[in-house]
Amino acid sequence: MKKLLFALTLVGIGLSAQEADKPVISKASTQKYAPGKDVPDCVTVANLRGDPATGPSVFEIKFTPGCLVPWHWHSINEHAIPLSGLLEISMKNEKPTLITNGDYNYLPAKHIHQDKCSGSRPCAAIVLVDGPFDIHYVDKSGAEISAEKAVAEAEKIMTKQGVKTTH
Repeated sequence: MKKLLFALTLVGIGLSAQEADKPVISKASTQKYAPGKDVPDCVTVANLRGDPATGPSVFEIKFTPGCLVPWHWHSINEHAIPLSGLLEISMKNEKPTLITNGDYNYLPAKHIHQDKCSGSRPCAAIVLVDGPFDIHYVDKSGAEISAEKAVAEAEKIMTKQGVKTTH
């Protein structure tokens, strides 16, 4: 819990003064989830604070079991705190790591990684970013590829594995 409060504080520092002065209570029962931009259809997102398109923000991300977001990087720093499920984080040239409820993951800007919802339960996480959110996919050699190509390749892999690729 201390990690979550610390991470929320860090993002709060980056939010505009006007927005930082407004309290936010986001009830899980009323959050509105939408498909994520430039990610597989097995991912949905609910914005909790700020605007991911324009600056620092906090959002909840959900994945169906087996959902894969292929190798990518972001221009901003990313903090993730899983709420449920087993989220597998693979970082370039490192062994995959499983994180779950209450764990904490920090990825500095431009750090190549991929995310997968492992196990049979859906995954959810709170994500905090310190600037406008973007996603840059890469191939096996590390060269940037289009979101369409990366997502199509990930969906082929998931289909072969029998993963439900939509919510």
